Amino acid sequence: MKKTVVCIFLLISLTAGLFPAVSVSATENPSVEEVMEGILAWKRSDVGAGEGESLFTDRFLALAGTTPGDWYPLGMGRYGTEENYSAYLAVIGEKVIERYRTPQKLDKVKATEWHRIALAVRAAGGDPRHMGENGEIDLIADGTYNRGLTVSPGRQGINGWIFGLIALDSGRYEVPEGAANTREDFIAEILRTQREDGGFALSGKTSDVDITAMAVQALAPYYNSERVFRYTSSVRKDGDGAYLSFEKKVREVIDESLAWLSSVQCADGDFESWGTRNAESTAQVIVALSALGIDALHDSRFIKGGNTLLDGILKYRLPNGGFVHSYTYDPDNPTSLPDKANTMAGEQVLYSLAALFRCRKGMRTLYDMREEFSALERLKLDAAIAKINLLNEDSAKADAEDAVASYLDIPALDRCYVNNYVKLLAYSEKFGIDLPEEEPVYNGSGGEDRPLLYFSESNKKTADALPSVDALTTEYYATVTTLRYLLANCEDFEEKDAYVERIDRAYARITEIRGEIEALQADIKEQLYPFERISLSDRGAVHALYDRYMALSEYDRGQLTASDAEGLIKCKTQVDTLYLALLIGGISLVIAAGVTAVVILRIRKRRKARAEKKMPESEE
Repeated sequence: MKKTVVCIFLLISLTAGLFPAVSVSATENPSVEEVMEGILAWKRSDVGAGEGESLFTDRFLALAGTTPGDWYPLGMGRYGTEENYSAYLAVIGEKVIERYRTPQKLDKVKATEWHRIALAVRAAGGDPRHMGENGEIDLIADGTYNRGLTVSPGRQGINGWIFGLIALDSGRYEVPEGAANTREDFIAEILRTQREDGGFALSGKTSDVDITAMAVQALAPYYNSERVFRYTSSVRKDGDGAYLSFEKKVREVIDESLAWLSSVQCADGDFESWGTRNAESTAQVIVALSALGIDALHDSRFIKGGNTLLDGILKYRLPNGGFVHSYTYDPDNPTSLPDKANTMAGEQVLYSLAALFRCRKGMRTLYDMREEFSALERLKLDAAIAKINLLNEDSAKADAEDAVASYLDIPALDRCYVNNYVKLLAYSEKFGIDLPEEEPVYNGSGGEDRPLLYFSESNKKTADALPSVDALTTEYYATVTTLRYLLANCEDFEEKDAYVERIDRAYARITEIRGEIEALQADIKEQLYPFERISLSDRGAVHALYDRYMALSEYDRGQLTASDAEGLIKCKTQVDTLYLALLIGGISLVIAAGVTAVVILRIRKRRKARAEKKMPESEE
């Protein structure tokens, strides 16, 4: 019995390494997409829509222009849910016209009414600058830079400035001369309210998670800016009671806010606001991190006891797909019951996970609603980020200059997506390379018109440094494609035609190599799959494929999938082994035949000799 137990133990120990360890949470936790779909399924049920039917029922559309009626379209639009958005746009348009007929228009005090509706309209595919029967209503102008003509955007509190800036930057809209408030006013007003601990609050002296996260969301596009803001705090005083003055970059304020948020995260991964642990506060932190290009599930600052922000949110998920606000009953919020799905919790979790989804897909942020990155635009960003990542203590000044050039070649309005800028800054300071203050020119078109690019001296050097056409590999695909894109969209210059011809040749060669790689992979699948069936009769096909594989550069061979490359090499080894075995077998047969023949001859010879000895002497 003892031996049996030991054997079982050893067997378990030996086989444990054959299977990947799967945590309980990994098997229980649904994917981000599944959680979002679950919320939408619950919400459809909540408004009386059947399974698979549109959420935009009459019952739901009646809420257009209100908090529960606008945030769901925003979350759905930014996630990419297929819906009848024209229905929402039609209804919200009518609601806006109706409310604009009143003296207070959307609201007497709350500027966020303009901001929320503008964001929802844009997410649904509409234009918040041209609403109404004749397109005469401009929600962006009226709710942001010209709101001050009626009442200050901050009349309702700091969130008026926060969401005013978010709405203004949702299309990177231009602020015209003579506006009541500039974009810098919105930024400065937010900075002025930062608390001593680094956080922000709607009111009172204690920092609040939700408002702090929202402030970070609004300031995120300016994280890479070197501009210094000089302002006087509206909440912090010195020992004599005078308000303190500051000179800070937006990045410093954001870093302080993130440090505070990290310090107050709960052990389960969630957050507490106003004395109650809840789903919405956690959701807002996810939006804030995603706005900075930070994967909220892998940043060590926001993992507590092994629990991520997603773990913190999933605490509040119910079996029906909806979310509770909190498991603690709040008498000041009687509609948020600890055992019932809550619409506000659902909408905020929905758009926070849409923000996370977009971040992980390399898409524009939740509130940046400009046209999505083209493949080439994303390629330029990734190339710049990669060059910055490669910088290390052994890097030369030329490496840092190249990384800076790649960064500056990105349109100013998109440089905020270079999420490792701080590293670039450190190396630029090390080598004395100047970086601009980052004051992008807003084109007023909502970012849909691409600015005319230019082919810089750095681009020329990069083009000149490319290997000859015969020496090119797919390693240069990003560089060549980027140069080609720049040449196609830049102003004319003296040597442009020569550069176009050179880069086109390089692009054609790289395209040819990529085509051969794809064709080789397809032929491997067609001719050799499954690898286990390969026999000696396949030797010709295997060698032909292997010769094509070896004709590629070492870098290009690495572009085949590991399974295809390894399978091809194994097949060659297998057929060569079989051929060698056959060859050896043949030689062995020849040798064996020869030996047999010799043996037979010797036997015959010996028999003949013995026979001769036994013969009587012949008579003469």
